[in-house]
Amino acid sequence: MIKVGYLGPAGSFSEEAANIYIEKSEKYEKIEYPNIQSLVADIGINIDEAIVPLENSIEGSVNITIDLLIKEKDIKIKGEIVMPVKHCLFARKMYPLENIKIVYSHPQALYQCRKFLYSRMPGAMIKESESTSRAAKKVLQSKIPCAAIGSRRLAEIYNLLMLAEDIQDCAENYTRFIVLSRNDESATGSDKTSLVFSTENKPGRLYKVLGFFAEENINLTKIESRPSKRILGEYIFFLEVEGHREDKILKEVLEKVKKNSTFYKLLGSYPKGKEYYPPSGGEQKEVKP
Repeated sequence: MIKVGYLGPAGSFSEEAANIYIEKSEKYEKIEYPNIQSLVADIGINIDEAIVPLENSIEGSVNITIDLLIKEKDIKIKGEIVMPVKHCLFARKMYPLENIKIVYSHPQALYQCRKFLYSRMPGAMIKESESTSRAAKKVLQSKIPCAAIGSRRLAEIYNLLMLAEDIQDCAENYTRFIVLSRNDESATGSDKTSLVFSTENKPGRLYKVLGFFAEENINLTKIESRPSKRILGEYIFFLEVEGHREDKILKEVLEKVKKNSTFYKLLGSYPKGKEYYPPSGGEQKEVKP
């Protein structure tokens, strides 16, 4: 039995991503965790794999995930899931929006619905929770008019009423989740590779490293900087490229990057994720890259 951890409780978008990943296979067991830190720390101890959010098409990267990838040893990316995210507003009763005192949700969900909150509920206090599911639990326990933002499934699980739906700022709202394990995946012919590195803070050093990929016509799909948390102005770069680490040319390029870096960590190679676009009929349509 493969144990897969996800950011819970039940009803979170992370659980939906986990459901897509395991596809009702009986060889998997889902285990919920209260936060991303404890989830990642438990890989290889009490769970075999973990599903964590990496980035959103509206708000960008989930910084804590990238920071943990940099910090944690022996953690590899072995897969990715791209999932459409539609946010809804829920409450215990059908309150008028202007009567809502507090809105709870995960920080990413709150950010993705800023326009709706500021235009339709300017008087509501915004409070962050560890997940959309925990936000729903707070609403159930509250004695004052409050609401939670999350997926439609929250209404079913926690017996809440929907006040508004599709309240995210952009209609095309997707979150990319990654699957973490002690090992990455073998080459499939349609792969990506992730790594983190830093260079000396001197003119042209980063340009030189990125040039290794350009010289071999290797496509960069993501690059982002994170503070090293050692010295002000020192950064670690998170990079994603097309190809598998065992591909001959990419393998040579990665060796050049390593030799020209002050810090280097290969995060693994994995198949490009499938994107799920639910059509109007409600069934999921799979679109492969």
